[in-house]
Amino acid sequence: METGKMINKISHRLRRRSQAVQKTVGISEAQGRILDYILVEGARRPVYPKDIEKEFDLRSSTVTGALSALETEGLIARVPDERDGRLKKLVFTPKADGIRAALQGEIEETEKRMLQGISEEEKAVFLELAERMLKNLE
Repeated sequence: METGKMINKISHRLRRRSQAVQKTVGISEAQGRILDYILVEGARRPVYPKDIEKEFDLRSSTVTGALSALETEGLIARVPDERDGRLKKLVFTPKADGIRAALQGEIEETEKRMLQGISEEEKAVFLELAERMLKNLE
């Protein structure tokens, strides 16, 4: 099977699993993708609207609208950064705890299933190759 076709099949199955959880918790696919990103990246570092723009290749106005909708629903808040008050960090609200738990569970279960029978070394090789493929396509 061709590389691109296999990557597309993996992507489709990941999206289908994610959509099932998103539907269960009552959020759209776009909202789910943004919340997934905030959840995963936010565990490592602060996440800002500019990060969402860059990650999903979206215009500032599109991101502002999406984040405003999530804010209106009470799922996220934009809070001033401790070091630079001009920057607004994206954080989950207490109302989003159930959604955050469902998304986190889905991410962990999917990773576990996807990497079943794959060694850490194989995973590292895959990630290195995937990163190079991504750069090749830029």
